[in-house]
Parts: sequence; structure tokens; C-alpha cells
Amino acid sequence: MAGLKGITVNTAPEAEPHIYAEDDAAVFQTMFGEDGVSSIGQACKATVLSNNKVRVADGVICVGGHFARIPYGEYEDCEIANGQSGKNRNDIIVARFETTGTGGIDTYTCEVKQGTPGDAATDPELTQDNLYNGGKVRELPLYRVKIEGISIVAVEQMFDVVPTNAELIKTVTELNGNSFIRTEIISVTVNVPAAKTAGVFSTPIPPDGFELVAAIPTNASGSSCTWATCKAQSDGTVYVAMRNWTTSAANIHPEYTAVYLKK
Repeated sequence: MAGLKGITVNTAPEAEPHIYAEDDAAVFQTMFGEDGVSSIGQACKATVLSNNKVRVADGVICVGGHFARIPYGEYEDCEIANGQSGKNRNDIIVARFETTGTGGIDTYTCEVKQGTPGDAATDPELTQDNLYNGGKVRELPLYRVKIEGISIVAVEQMFDVVPTNAELIKTVTELNGNSFIRTEIISVTVNVPAAKTAGVFSTPIPPDGFELVAAIPTNASGSSCTWATCKAQSDGTVYVAMRNWTTSAANIHPEYTAVYLKK
């Protein structure tokens, strides 16, 4: 059984390739999330061109950590089969990722999954294997195309729009400005004996009307020590502990971010 696998590591020129798309996908999945469409560009906006065609605009799509892109200024036209008079049908436009397995051949397509006509429209079944766990096919639903008779009557978005880091920071800043959340960087001093772990209790003072809800490690001066813990306590204090990996005592000045929530 293979163990730890280096990804961002260099290997000898004569070594066999060892980094596959699924390795990068595992890393991207930790940052972007499972499935979704990025908020950049037109975020794959859909436009009905006719009763037989829906156009998907530019955007970046993620399926199980695997990325695909419709470049800016380009688009994907999705063909919709004719409807039937007196019948209703739901078609699903999907981003479909398929692989033959680890290190194998992958395909990434935009397809239309056609539903079954009937008195009541139902969605066609999708395949949504867990790619991280070795699944081979995963289909991300982008749009539900609702067809009544021979006409498209609605196109419903089915994917999550994933904000960029800049948009997340802006949201947090706006929350701070609206006084729901406040943050403060606090510095403490920890004297750590050689090859030991030591900690101190810090007592941040919340703004009026706020309470401490979390403490996040922010910075630690001195390469000889690493964080052991940084945890907000129920009594309003924060316990900060550092681990010294050297044979000499160290005087460390770590910083943490205190997070306050409006009561």
C-alpha cells in the first residue's frame, strides 16, 4: 500500500511521472470545495436562444476538484430535443467528468441529460460518484430546462456560485462594518523551556456588546517554536501554547486573532 505522496516536490529527470490530475484535484477541492461555478466572468450564465438551444456563457466550473473553463468571449451551445404536444419534460444541462481511473484518461464535457415526457415532468437521474474515493463519473447539474409541450418555459440554475477569496474578505469586512463581528490581533509572550510545550492564558477585552467566540493562530515569531494550541475558553480567556523543538529555552511572542460576536 502506498503511503505519503509528495505533490509539490521535484523528482529526478529520469524518474517516472508521479503527479496526476486527481492529485491536483484533491488539493483544489480543499480550497474550492466539492462542486460549483466560480463567480468570475459571467459565471456560466444561461440564455435561451430557441426552443431547441440554450447557450451557456463563459465561466469556471469545478467538479470534484477538477476544473474546466469556458473562456471569456466563448460559449457552449446545448441542443434541446423537441418537446411533445401535451407533455411536460425536464432536461438537465450537466458538466460531466469521467475518468478511466488513477493515471488514466479523463474527459470533461457539457451535456444535456434528457428527461422522460409525461403529464408531470421529473428530473432525469444523474451519476454523482465520489471522485476522491475512486469514483469514475460525476455529473454537476448546471441548469434544469423545463419544457411544456414544444416550448421551453424556464431555465433554472442548479449549481452553487462559489465566491472568490477577495469577495469573501469583502463580505467579512462589511460584516465588521455592520457591527455583527469584530476582530482584534493580540500579542502574548510565552517562555518555552527547551524541548517542551508551555502556554499562557490571555484575557482579551471584547468591545461593549460583544463576546469572545473564537481565537485563531495568526503569527509566531521564532522558527524554533510551533503552535501547540490556541483556544478560546468558556470563561472568556484564550489559552495559547507553543512547542519548542530545540535544546535551548525560547522567549516567543505569538499573535492570535480574537473573534468577537455581537450579543
